[in-house]
Amino acid sequence: MSFFRQNAPLFSAVGAGAVLCYMYWRMTARILRELENLHLQELENLRGVVQQLQNIQSQIDQLHHKVDRVSKRRRGPGSGFFSIATSSGEEEDDVYEEAYGGSDFDPLQEIALQEVEDQIIVPTQEQDTESSVQHPGTELFAAVDQLVEGTDLDKQKAFDLLQNKQGKFSNDPEYFWRLSKSTYQVSQIIGAEGDTEKKKKYMYDANSYAETALNLDESCANAHKWFAITIGSVGEFEGTQQKIQNGFKYKEHIEKAIGINPTDPSNHYLLGRWCYSVYMLSWIERKAAATLFATPPSATIDETLTHFLKASIAGNRS
Repeated sequence: MSFFRQNAPLFSAVGAGAVLCYMYWRMTARILRELENLHLQELENLRGVVQQLQNIQSQIDQLHHKVDRVSKRRRGPGSGFFSIATSSGEEEDDVYEEAYGGSDFDPLQEIALQEVEDQIIVPTQEQDTESSVQHPGTELFAAVDQLVEGTDLDKQKAFDLLQNKQGKFSNDPEYFWRLSKSTYQVSQIIGAEGDTEKKKKYMYDANSYAETALNLDESCANAHKWFAITIGSVGEFEGTQQKIQNGFKYKEHIEKAIGINPTDPSNHYLLGRWCYSVYMLSWIERKAAATLFATPPSATIDETLTHFLKASIAGNRS
């Protein structure tokens, strides 16, 4: 007993140390378990975030694929900032404005835009601005308006009819906007056959005819529309700076066409396509535009949808 009494302080210290070690071990084990649980939770959260990012990337890839398919179908060689590609202005898929690809778009907004665009009704032909008066070219224009809706051969016939009557209607804006439209159609036919130089000549001729129509009558909505379409199209053969300048002119004249004839769905549709193309410009393209112009072009997805909705409403009323 004397041994234990003599060493009581030692045994007390050892016991206290053992208790402290045990408590330390328990606390350490608890902390480690909590850290492990926290790590597993964070790891699970991270996996969830990664999965969400993968899903978003998949959606973006699908949308890019759709945009690429549309671009390949619609955009010809050399197209770029504000280039117009249209065969006649009648069918929905044939009337649009397109800038080359972009980034930074919301998949939900892209889907919404596609859903709205699918509902748009574009008129099959433009209306005369002097419908209340018997026009000297009524019969010719009626024949041409029907032919431009037909085959490539019909469109060539329309062009020949108009060319043969140029002397008779040298001061007629109704004649010249039709000649602009018909010449543009022929330029597309020639381009499809591979004759780029001849296509270029016809395209510039089409723009010149539309400009003549405007000089004769600035209140002619169709003259403004076809000047816009052709000024955008010649951008295929011009540099970036000129393309951007043409883009401003395009927007200006489409807006004038809408101001004169707000019931034409194709005008709203064309303006919507312009807004969408500007909205889709990449960061690099926006920077390039900003270095060339004090006020670069700008548009939002809301503006795009608004014009498409107006086109749809106007189309349903026509």
